[in-house]
Amino acid sequence: MSRVNPLESLGQTLLSVQNPVRYLGGEFGQILKENADLTVALAFPDLYEIAMSNLALKILYDGMNRIPSVRCERVFAPAPDFEQLLVSKSVPLYTLESGIPVHECDIVAVSIGYEPGITGLLSILAYSGIPLKVEDRGDNDPIVIAGGCGVTNPAPFSDFIDAFFIGEAEAGFFTLIAQLSEARSRGASRDDLLELIEGHPAVWSLQKDRNRSPLASCAKKAVHGDFGGIHDRQTCFPVPHMRIVQDHGSLEIMRGCPNGCRFCHAGVYYRPQRMKSVRRIIEDVDFLIERGGYREISLMSLSSGDYNGIGELMNYLTSRYSSKHVSFQLPSLKVNSFTLPLLEKMAEVRKSGLTFAVETPVDAWQFALNKEVYRDKIVDILNEAKKRGWSKAKFYFMVGLPVEKDGKFEENEIVNFLLDIQDRTRIQCNVNVGTFIPKPHTPYQWAPQLSIAEADRKLDFIRQTLPRGRFKVNTHRSFSSFLEAVISRGDHRVGALVLEAWKRGCRLDAWEDWARPDIWQSVIQEASWNVEAETIRARQVDESLPWDGVSLGVTKKFLLREKQRSDSQTLTSRCHENCIENCGICGTNTSVLQRDAESELLTLTVPSQEIVNSTESWRVLVSFAKTAEAAFVPHLGLLEVWNKTFQRSGLPVVYTEGFNPLPRFELGQTLSIGITSDDETASFMLTQDVPAPEIKRLLNDNLPNNIRVNKVFTYRLSLKIKRESLSRFFWGAIYRYTFINEKELQQIVHSDDFLTFCTDKKVNIINGPSRNFADLIVPFSADRPLRDLIARIIDKPLYEIIGIHKQKALASHSEINQGLPVSFFDVFSYVAEENQG
Repeated sequence: MSRVNPLESLGQTLLSVQNPVRYLGGEFGQILKENADLTVALAFPDLYEIAMSNLALKILYDGMNRIPSVRCERVFAPAPDFEQLLVSKSVPLYTLESGIPVHECDIVAVSIGYEPGITGLLSILAYSGIPLKVEDRGDNDPIVIAGGCGVTNPAPFSDFIDAFFIGEAEAGFFTLIAQLSEARSRGASRDDLLELIEGHPAVWSLQKDRNRSPLASCAKKAVHGDFGGIHDRQTCFPVPHMRIVQDHGSLEIMRGCPNGCRFCHAGVYYRPQRMKSVRRIIEDVDFLIERGGYREISLMSLSSGDYNGIGELMNYLTSRYSSKHVSFQLPSLKVNSFTLPLLEKMAEVRKSGLTFAVETPVDAWQFALNKEVYRDKIVDILNEAKKRGWSKAKFYFMVGLPVEKDGKFEENEIVNFLLDIQDRTRIQCNVNVGTFIPKPHTPYQWAPQLSIAEADRKLDFIRQTLPRGRFKVNTHRSFSSFLEAVISRGDHRVGALVLEAWKRGCRLDAWEDWARPDIWQSVIQEASWNVEAETIRARQVDESLPWDGVSLGVTKKFLLREKQRSDSQTLTSRCHENCIENCGICGTNTSVLQRDAESELLTLTVPSQEIVNSTESWRVLVSFAKTAEAAFVPHLGLLEVWNKTFQRSGLPVVYTEGFNPLPRFELGQTLSIGITSDDETASFMLTQDVPAPEIKRLLNDNLPNNIRVNKVFTYRLSLKIKRESLSRFFWGAIYRYTFINEKELQQIVHSDDFLTFCTDKKVNIINGPSRNFADLIVPFSADRPLRDLIARIIDKPLYEIIGIHKQKALASHSEINQGLPVSFFDVFSYVAEENQG
């Protein structure tokens, strides 16, 4: 296999795109394999910061790389500016770990959780040099296989994706990948591998769908019956080195949901409810802290409040990990699962916000949805929350749910509900309202969807009627909901719309910066069929549906019964181990798994917390190199890399005071993106004296490979001496400027403007100009102006002129070397003596 080294192939032109570190890899915990029988490009059809927030992606990455003969590397959707750069440099899209061109991989495995993400996949395929359509692929092209809750109606995607794995990867996908690897080692062809894939009972393909009988499915959801068992393991790798959308440790405490909300596609997809044991949760938390370096951990599930004993679990976890400055979030809580003790425990950690997914405001309509969210209960919760420091709450509603009755209109009822809540609590209300999409495999799959015009009318009414100041209202774009419905509810004809929209420039449709609804509207209007009418119409209960070839385990008989109960506003009991509702999901190898967490917690004790003498502290000065991919890590990302490194290392770091404590860490200089360095300077404090060699070892063991600590100096702080920041002593640096064009170097050094600047600003050339480089001593005050001057003289962007490497950081102290620049270690040796005196 060939390799793309983006630092060589793209070089300084990476600085022409936003967040170039998205495309470089090199994170802590990435997995590199030199050889493998099967190479898989694990794709996600969105940007790095979305992809790396996705827990499913990390489960897939870990699971495939655990197979010795399989190499799994990541590739994500490029932003339009990076697409243009790849084309201009004739470079194919490549995997992040090793730079393998994606078109040379055996498999492209894509996780799709949001249907309009299909345009992101088309970008991945196109800029990898892989034919977009299945029918155009040959023996040397990868097999494209998709999974995730966004492809349970495969028909609209089937033009582009060879096969679809339906269900949970732990329940057969990894075994299938291992079988493909073994087959590949024996010389299996692409067709051989595809035949093996199609033979799996959880796999849907167009060929299998065409051959099935009208009343049968050809792919049945794979369910992981041993969730939380000994073969599962927590994962968090690779750890991102830039700020991502959800930058916290994600821990599944439960998979599936017992509530059976009739509008919820995820509730069907992840059935049945399976709880993880408390001991396993503790092991997973330890892993996220000690190996991932996380201090914010989300206890994930579709409804975390339905974990038996969630209050007691939160109490135990916050007590156990309080000395490590770890906080826990419950991102998905039902109103009925809020309790006063749980609210009090949540108040002790970072207040991430109170969220109420009301969906619809009338009690009878709630029953139609199989929900119970009572207004008085919300008021009680909010009044208690205000006493504990919360000042705002978020509410989610949908318009278009098939529940309106008795002459009431949902938009009026939503407004009245919120006005009443606000009058009774005086809390700031952030309101999010979207348009309901009747998703496949739910009891509402036969229901109609609001037209774009009707959805806009309802959303506009809510937005304009709720008083500003008391309410902050955000409404989801009705066209975006319609587009999601086109793809999620459509048939094979939708593929042609997707391809044409992509060709005209549609990308990353979930992002406002890149969404092009105007293009989509043109494509839809030009279609040979009435796309809106077909998408939003009600389905007959006896008609064939495009997704009938997929079974998520629940029977159509059960879905129809739930639809009828919705019409009569009748509740269905929760799923449990002795359930009498028989939805069809439970069987020989699949069942509800509930645990008695409260009893399990009674057998555990909170480990004793080490008491540290806070009157003593030691300051640590480090010099570290930042090379290769790390040169493109933005400043805030670099700070987070160090924060996680401290947590992984176990060093007794001093934290700031306040509600969100952070390590007392500082950098000597905020270095611009793209500049490599041999000598970055940083400082932090410890509560205990740790030998410098041990600090260096612990840091290097827990930093990414492209960040290496070179030198460590420690001293005990005196309470009598003011602790000065690094910036107080920072003077400047020695840089090597390497010019792409030697003639431009000569043009610079002979420029009157440059010579005058160097004289005035005390910039000295200490080596060169020689060949294409010059070494310069540059005071901090002249650093940025010098680069701007070079760009102005040559009349190009700086990245087209030079590459910059920082050789040495310089500091100054009035009592050392007559105030002339020296190393930081010289300055702090003097400062250490002052502290000891």
